[in-house]
Amino acid sequence: MTGINKKQMVGIFAFCIAAVSTNMTMGIIAYIMQAYSNVAPTTVSQILTMPALVGTAYAFCVGFLHKKIPAKYLMLLAQGCLFLYGMIFLFLGGTAPFWVILLASGLVGISQGSSNTLLAIALSEAVPDEKKRGGILGICMSVMNIGGVFFSTVGGMLAVDRWNNAYYLYFIVAFTMLIQLFCLPKGAIQEAPQKVQQEKKAAGKLPLKVWLISIHYFIFFLALYVYGTNISEYIITTHKLGTSAEAGVASSMVTVGGIAAGALFGLYSKFLKKFTVPVLMGLCVIGLVIPIVITTNVFALFFCGLILGFAMYGCSPYIMGYMGQIAPGPLYSKALSVFSGFMNGGMCVAITVLAFLTGLICGDPGHVPTKFMVGAVLAGIAFVTSFPIYVTKD
Repeated sequence: MTGINKKQMVGIFAFCIAAVSTNMTMGIIAYIMQAYSNVAPTTVSQILTMPALVGTAYAFCVGFLHKKIPAKYLMLLAQGCLFLYGMIFLFLGGTAPFWVILLASGLVGISQGSSNTLLAIALSEAVPDEKKRGGILGICMSVMNIGGVFFSTVGGMLAVDRWNNAYYLYFIVAFTMLIQLFCLPKGAIQEAPQKVQQEKKAAGKLPLKVWLISIHYFIFFLALYVYGTNISEYIITTHKLGTSAEAGVASSMVTVGGIAAGALFGLYSKFLKKFTVPVLMGLCVIGLVIPIVITTNVFALFFCGLILGFAMYGCSPYIMGYMGQIAPGPLYSKALSVFSGFMNGGMCVAITVLAFLTGLICGDPGHVPTKFMVGAVLAGIAFVTSFPIYVTKD
């Protein structure tokens, strides 16, 4: 751990623990629908999409806000919004009008739209060595996923008697904020005027490759989203391979794959080097072909989720590190802001785009097997086009 600011790393890990805590709401959405039985289920489900909508807008802003506000305070803002969201759901859920709950879910977008960008910025300060930073970034991704598993699992248990009880876990967020407050630096000291002028000259337009990578990942993300949004229906209704129990395991395998990808990132990225993203996207193609070819074995779907989670959470740290090479210095936070914006934008439009493409092919926008075929094709496009983007020289 030489050359690494250990105190700052404690604050960064504290930030990661709660970064994806809101996945817990996906597991108890049925209880929330029962609590608001006078509201249409499709309307209630908007509390899962509202964060992506707000996050898309905020993601494009956070990189520019960082020029005025130190990363520490932006991280505290993100987690403060998470804490407020949890408290509103805890104390007002089921009693307050639904629009209050819907607006509260929008607070999650502040965290969702900025977590990856702020994590990368904070690590660039805590781990100056770029080679070490890649491995540490992978570990941070693992911590995020482990935190997500904890919140989802324990939250699901607490929600059995009263769904609001799950949000008692958000007092953990308050504790992590205290750790960040004491462990993270206030921000860079005011630089000399000459250096400031040099940075202003360097901070021009973002390289075209930043936009290409962001758009490319948007396509890749659409392919990945096929699994998460359709695996439950695939197992329970389409092929009758099990119940919600099997569907829950299939969904959680994505997180398990993400934990493995983050923990092992320092190893396989050193071996694969510039082929890291193409290889992982190739795995995604294989993963999405499995549900098309094997339709009678639920364990094949578990393996599919594992592969997809490994691919997604393996690509992210590599791309975030690569952005630092093509957009160094003052442009780095802006580049990550654009990348996060396209990623959150993918969350917003994935269901609509996938349904549209499926309808064009088979005439039925809700046909699940065709959706997986669409996802496999999109993943194939992302795989093929990843070579000129990541492997060939500029």
